[in-house]
Amino acid sequence: MRTGGCMCGAVRYEAETDGRFSVCYCKMCQRWSSGVFMGAPTKGVRITEGQDVLTRVRTSDWASRGFCSKCGSNIYYHADAQDHPSIAFGSLDDTSGMEPRIQFFFDKKPDGLGLDRETKTMTEAECVAHFAS
Repeated sequence: MRTGGCMCGAVRYEAETDGRFSVCYCKMCQRWSSGVFMGAPTKGVRITEGQDVLTRVRTSDWASRGFCSKCGSNIYYHADAQDHPSIAFGSLDDTSGMEPRIQFFFDKKPDGLGLDRETKTMTEAECVAHFAS
C-alpha cells in the first residue's frame, strides 16, 4: 500500500499499486501537468482526507482527472475503460522501487526531451542553494 497527497496536504490517499508507472506524452497530459504525465495504475484508491476539496473534471470523451481545489495538485487520471484511476506519480509520498512499464503517445513526445542524454544535473541541496538565494 502506498500513500500520497497534494502539495498543501488537504488531500490524502492510500493506493494499492503493482510498483510500476506509465508515462504519457499526449498534448492533454502535457497541458495538465506542464510536462509529461507519469501515473501509477492502481488496484484501488481510498481518499483518507480531503474528499470535499478533491475536484473531478471530465477532460475527454474517455477520461476524467482529479485535483486538489485548494493548491491545484494533480491527484489522478481515470480512463473510463479502467476499473481504478492512475495516481499522479509526483503525488506519491514514496516512489522507491517503482519502475516504468510503458510510454503512451510516444510519437507526441516533445522534441529535445530525452533523459537518456547527458544534461546538467543538480542535487536537492544545490537547487535549494541556487533558487532560495
